[in-house]
Amino acid sequence: MWLTDAAIAEAVSQGEVVITPFVQEMSRPASHLLTLSDRVVRTRASYQPIDVFSRESVQQAFMPVERVSPILLAPGEFALAATRECVGLSPMHLGRLTGMSHLARLGLIVHVTADLVSPGFGWDVPTAITLELVNHHARPLMLHPGMPICHLMVGQMALPARQPYHWLGVRYGGSEEPTVSRYPDEFGSGKGVSRTAG
Repeated sequence: MWLTDAAIAEAVSQGEVVITPFVQEMSRPASHLLTLSDRVVRTRASYQPIDVFSRESVQQAFMPVERVSPILLAPGEFALAATRECVGLSPMHLGRLTGMSHLARLGLIVHVTADLVSPGFGWDVPTAITLELVNHHARPLMLHPGMPICHLMVGQMALPARQPYHWLGVRYGGSEEPTVSRYPDEFGSGKGVSRTAG
């Protein structure tokens, strides 16, 4: 069940959902707007493939975190950014990240298929959400820290998650910065990967 603006505010006041800072003016009918921080991670150009099982290969594909204002996004550029707000969800709640119509009409994508915020995300230590920004416009986009950047929808489940995110050896928890992929930490060397064809 997706929560309305009033229900999200109530969940925040009851401590079942954390959105810090929580600004009432950012409430929307079925979501809460999150804003852009000044932290960004840009990609490092190379013809070398990224080995998704290799932590070193993944790390080498990105530049270090930088703090900039404004953030310029070139046509076709992919960069990681972070929300200014830190978020925490109880094991009874899940989130969904989605773009804003205003910005979508300028060609901005805020996530590359990864819209799920898992139950228990940031529950022990509220965490900024990493945004996967892509500019699909023919011209550069100028983004400003503090601007509304995306919607966070919050849902309440029928039962709490049996294995909430913060029990799974938190991989993206506790950071206020955009975090590069930690796929190798979970699945490196093919851990948990089926070798069966089909």
